[in-house]
Amino acid sequence: MKLKELLKQKWAAYSIATCSAVVLYMMLAHIGEFFSWIGSLWGIFSPIVIGLIFSYLMNPVSNYFEEHLFKKVRKEESRHACSVILTVGCVLVILTLLILMVVPAITGSITGIINNYNSYYKNIENLINNLSQLLIKQGIQIDQSQIMAPVTQYIGTFFSSLKNNLSSVMGKIGDIGSSLFNIIIGFIIAVYFMMSKKNMKRAWYQLRIAVIEEEKIEAGNQFWIKCNKIFIQYIGCSLLDACIIGVTNSVFMAIVGMENITLISLIVGITNLLPTFGPLIGGVLGIVFLLLTNPIHALYFLIFTVILQAMDGYVIKPKLFSNSLGLSPVLTLVSIILGGKMFGILGILLAIPVVAVADMLYQERLLPWLCKIKETRKTQQIPEKMPEETEE
Repeated sequence: MKLKELLKQKWAAYSIATCSAVVLYMMLAHIGEFFSWIGSLWGIFSPIVIGLIFSYLMNPVSNYFEEHLFKKVRKEESRHACSVILTVGCVLVILTLLILMVVPAITGSITGIINNYNSYYKNIENLINNLSQLLIKQGIQIDQSQIMAPVTQYIGTFFSSLKNNLSSVMGKIGDIGSSLFNIIIGFIIAVYFMMSKKNMKRAWYQLRIAVIEEEKIEAGNQFWIKCNKIFIQYIGCSLLDACIIGVTNSVFMAIVGMENITLISLIVGITNLLPTFGPLIGGVLGIVFLLLTNPIHALYFLIFTVILQAMDGYVIKPKLFSNSLGLSPVLTLVSIILGGKMFGILGILLAIPVVAVADMLYQERLLPWLCKIKETRKTQQIPEKMPEETEE
């Protein structure tokens, strides 16, 4: 007897429900041990998960190369192998260029900020002197010593703690090295996943045939294809939006002549991937860095950031995501706000694609089902036609 025939038996449903209830009870009764076990599993399977993520992100590029660049290659295996090799090569070249261009600039910026902390006292003191002179001209008297004392204390405490905790920073670097090792192993696993993609899809299809009825497989395929399209488009639009904001920010800083352009623009671009909270974090960090070096530039940066984020939040982002995912601008904004309120950063990251999938289910599944129920009720409520009277 096949597995799907066994699942149709009445005892199968009761058995599955009973086992699920027992497993849920055991999880809730030992919630601490359960999360500890999950953490241990993550430490073991994290390279595989990272490999799946890498392969998922690189798969559209590989498919494009296979369908367009190597379409004249007759042998399917050779065509697929060439597309995977070219995709991996492009990713490695882009990452190498970014590392060679960005890492030295970021390292130099951070080193300059730490080494020049003595000049920050003078910059802030000049700023306070200028503000106090403006207030004096307006007839307002202030005591500069009461303002400079806590500022000097805070700056000194910050850099002193940074130097005193150098050992902990080195420990964090060791953790980063361990994470980097997992990322490298995950990238290698992703290459193997992509090379054996067709065999894995064939094995997955055979498993579904053994469990699911054949008429439901095609509907499931169409659903997952649409979900994959939604998530890929969302990831692409998010990266494009982050690049637009980061490049625009760097161009503005270069025109004004600000310092630490690469570091601040990279922070602004990366944090812009998080709607609502991300732009705020990036703007605050940029203002802090500029405030230590040049307070006037910090003021210019604040004004520009407010304008740029307003345009991104109300023009660029809603237009970009609504055109790619089929969502209205209002629904896009509401989904971001509700996702952040209910589930925090994870809700912000997944709000738009999840709402897009929900909208697809509503349009293609729920509405037709409700219409069908309505028609069935109308048919049942139609009274039977009375027989015509016959003459005796």
